[in-house]
Amino acid sequence: MATKIADFFKQNNLPLANKTLVVATSGGPDSMALLAMLSYLQKKYHLKIVAAHLDHQLRPDSSAEAAVIEQYCSGKQIKIINTVWPVELHPHTGIEAAARAFRYSFLAKVMRQEHGDYLLTAHHGDDLLENILLKFIRSGNPSEMNSLQPVSQWQGVLLLRPLLTYSKEQLFEYDHDEQVPFVEDTTNAADDVLRNRLRHHVVPLLKQENRAIGLNALRYSKQMSILTDLAARAFAAVTPPKPFLSFAYRQQESALIQFSEQEQLAYWQNFIWQTWHVRVNENLAGFELLKYQGYWYIMPVKLPTLPQARVVKLDEEFNWGSRHLLISKNSCSSGQLLGQFRVKSASQLVAYSLPKGAKLLLKNGQHVKSKKKFAQNGIPAVLRPYCLALVANDQVLFVENAYSNQEVDFITDQYYVYNIK
Repeated sequence: MATKIADFFKQNNLPLANKTLVVATSGGPDSMALLAMLSYLQKKYHLKIVAAHLDHQLRPDSSAEAAVIEQYCSGKQIKIINTVWPVELHPHTGIEAAARAFRYSFLAKVMRQEHGDYLLTAHHGDDLLENILLKFIRSGNPSEMNSLQPVSQWQGVLLLRPLLTYSKEQLFEYDHDEQVPFVEDTTNAADDVLRNRLRHHVVPLLKQENRAIGLNALRYSKQMSILTDLAARAFAAVTPPKPFLSFAYRQQESALIQFSEQEQLAYWQNFIWQTWHVRVNENLAGFELLKYQGYWYIMPVKLPTLPQARVVKLDEEFNWGSRHLLISKNSCSSGQLLGQFRVKSASQLVAYSLPKGAKLLLKNGQHVKSKKKFAQNGIPAVLRPYCLALVANDQVLFVENAYSNQEVDFITDQYYVYNIK
């Protein structure tokens, strides 16, 4: 099996000689098997191997894992880095996600500290099959089903999973034949979580039908990765949606006209993942997608609190929602121009959300309802209150993305509105 690990590096064009390998080591049969396989390659390839172990302190006997790792590595040139997840940091809810976040933070720290070339985990074929089944049950999102790839990038680190071609049973046999010590996680025997129920009841039935189903799962994952990468490249060729009011994004409807309805849905699912790092199914749960006047808009369902009206002064930054804005008669190289307006005097400007039914002055002296200007500029009703409006002496001078006062004569001044980056 050790030679197959060397083959893994060759097949993936990954140099192995003189490299530093950081191995996520739990003390269980899988990670100990991986550690043992690598130890056989250590002398031949002049490897530095680092066993990174985190005691989550989620079980009374969890300290036994560190003892087993230390016992095994003591006679080998394998460096051990142990740490614990303090009990006082354990949350009351969402403990699995919190444990995962702490674990990967620890592994990233070890990689930096040891100048690691590769980070290796002991995910195997059964893990991959279980992951596909879990995602199929929970979301059916193909991009989630291929998350366990043999080689991937993680926080600028090459993350390797060289055991995906092996089953759990094969790793147990290897540990037995090579007399590799390990600790069994007693919580894996319980049926209280879905993954364990799949592991104990569903996967054995599938293996009865085909012993090589784990390899089929790997083949499926690789093919799905190719297809999702192709889709991602097609989506990347589209001019990306532009930020709108700091919490939404706007895309011209014509930019997606080459895609079918289902492809457009996949485009927005991919965009939500790339932008907010949230996986969503076809109902885009947690996000709202709407089409208005030739534009697509995407935004979280939970909108921010509306900014409060406030007096603003020239050349002094002020907050408008999550943005830092500035109004000036002068150009500002460090800011993004949101718009401009003209007025005779703007000694006291008030920033506020334009109320429904507000009227705006036109050049010809007549007035128009603000909703008409919003509609002409393709801004839907849900976003209109978030557009910055500026008023002075009871006259609306500026409405972001929709209107600016253009009353021009020899005594009017030009004002600029900037988003300070």
